[in-house]
Amino acid sequence: MRDRPRSLPLAILLIAVLPLSACQTTTGTALDKKSTQGAIAGAILGAAAGAAADDHKRGRGALIGAAVGGLAGGLIGHTLDRQAQEVDAIPDAAVERRDDRLFVAFPSDVLFDVDSRALHAGAYGRLNQLADSLVRHPGTEVVVKGHTDSTGGRDYNLRLSEDRADAVRRYLIAQGVPAARVQAIGLGDTMPVASNETQAGRQQNRRVEFEIRPSAEMREEHRLRAQGTGAPGADPYASDPPTDDRYDPYEAGDGPRYDPYGPDEGSRYDDPYEVR
Repeated sequence: MRDRPRSLPLAILLIAVLPLSACQTTTGTALDKKSTQGAIAGAILGAAAGAAADDHKRGRGALIGAAVGGLAGGLIGHTLDRQAQEVDAIPDAAVERRDDRLFVAFPSDVLFDVDSRALHAGAYGRLNQLADSLVRHPGTEVVVKGHTDSTGGRDYNLRLSEDRADAVRRYLIAQGVPAARVQAIGLGDTMPVASNETQAGRQQNRRVEFEIRPSAEMREEHRLRAQGTGAPGADPYASDPPTDDRYDPYEAGDGPRYDPYGPDEGSRYDDPYEVR
């Protein structure tokens, strides 16, 4: 039985972003020591904060999660901290930790050409790094969210955002992330983070977001460890170590792994915390 969600104060936001023009990152740098926090990243992740508040008012608590105690620390907190550091090294990624969720955002032109549903070549390296982190931390799952500007009809924009989110979902699965851990949702132009009256605003609104959150299994393990009833001798704050046979997205000789015509595995977005 899942513990009832309760409102928790927002944790200190760890926001990190690379400038859109950057070609390289400085590895091994703490999140709070990034030199730039770009306006686009701030707008994107600020909108996510607004969505969190709206969801809480509706009683869904989608960004709050189950109150199992100490979500900012313990198993969940340590796992998300590690994942945040890994994802923060991805070029053009805006990263924010909020309670028991990790939010990552890319401007859509980093992954897609204008009006295109197909990932362009520049997207593969970034998504490979994201997939590697997801594979390394099997206790988390991800929701891919596609957004557009208001150019074009609403139905067209919705379908475009759905197709883009699903293209990313398929790619992550092709890199070894289990299909059950990846969901996709298209939101069209319904959640702008800037004015659609200007070119700069429209560029901010065209984006792809990733919500990384602990799985139900990790939440239960967190609860048991917090109560001292986890596995005997287990480190209550350690995340699951990677196994030797886990998929390596960088293994030589694999060649291109993305199959745009592959089977439609997985499922679209289904919020397990939604009150039905």
